[in-house]
Amino acid sequence: MNRNPYSRYYVPGPSPWPFFVGISANGLAVGLILWLHRSPSYLLMGMSISCMMLSTFSWWRDLIREGDMGFYTRFVIKSFRDGVALFILSEVMFFFSFFWAFFHNALSPSCELGMRWPPPGIRTPNPSSTSLFETGLLISSGLFVTQAHKSMRLKDYDVGPFIGLLMTILCGAVFFLVQVREYYWNSYSIADSVYGSVFYLLTGFHGAHVVVGTIWLMVSLVRLWRGEFSSQRHFGFEACIWYWHFVDVVWVSLWFVVYVWFGG
Repeated sequence: MNRNPYSRYYVPGPSPWPFFVGISANGLAVGLILWLHRSPSYLLMGMSISCMMLSTFSWWRDLIREGDMGFYTRFVIKSFRDGVALFILSEVMFFFSFFWAFFHNALSPSCELGMRWPPPGIRTPNPSSTSLFETGLLISSGLFVTQAHKSMRLKDYDVGPFIGLLMTILCGAVFFLVQVREYYWNSYSIADSVYGSVFYLLTGFHGAHVVVGTIWLMVSLVRLWRGEFSSQRHFGFEACIWYWHFVDVVWVSLWFVVYVWFGG
C-alpha cells in the first residue's frame, strides 16, 4: 500500500472484499426470495450472512489501517463525507417510498378498506404508551451521542465520549427490545390489510436501521477505547453520529404520522 506523493487521492490496491460482499449479498437476496416462497434454505442464508460479516469486517479493518498509515488526505476525507451524505440521502428516499404508500392509502382509503383509515378491525397501538417511550429513548440517545461528540471535540477522551456512547448504545438496545415486545402484543400482523403491511415495513426497516446504528456505535466505542480518535481526526465517529440522527428523525416522523396523526 503506497500513496503517490504527487496525487491528492489514495488509490488502494486490488482487494477481494468487494467481490465477496457482492457474492454474499446475492446469496442473501436469493435466500430471501426462497423464504418468501416458503422454501427457505437456512444453509444458504447462514453461509451468506457469515461471508458478509467476515468480508465487511476485513474490508473496514483495511480502511482503518490505511487511515492510520496516513494515506487519507483531506481530499479523501471529503470524498468520504460526500459518500456518507449520498448514502443517507438514498436512505431518505428509501423511507420516503414507504411514507408515500402510507399517505396514499390513509388520505384516500379505497372501498376494499371500508373507506376508513385505519381499516375496520384494526386496533392501532396507543401513541402515548409504548411508542411514546420509544420516542423518548431515541431523542435521549441523540442528546447523548451529541454530548459525546462535543466532549471529543474538547479533547476529553476519558469520560465524556465513553459515557455518551454507552448511554446511546443502551438506548438503542432498549428501543429494539421494546419494539419486539410491541410486535408480540400487537393485535394485527403484516398480512392484515395494507395497514399491517405498511406499518410493519416502516417500523421493521426502521428497527433494522436501529440495529445497524447500534452496532456502528459499538464499533466506535471500541475504536475510542483503542485511542484511534482525536479531536481533529474522528470522521468514522462523526459519520456514525450522522446516521444515528437520521434514524432519530425517521422515528419521530414515523411516530407522529403513523401513531398520532393517523392512529385512529
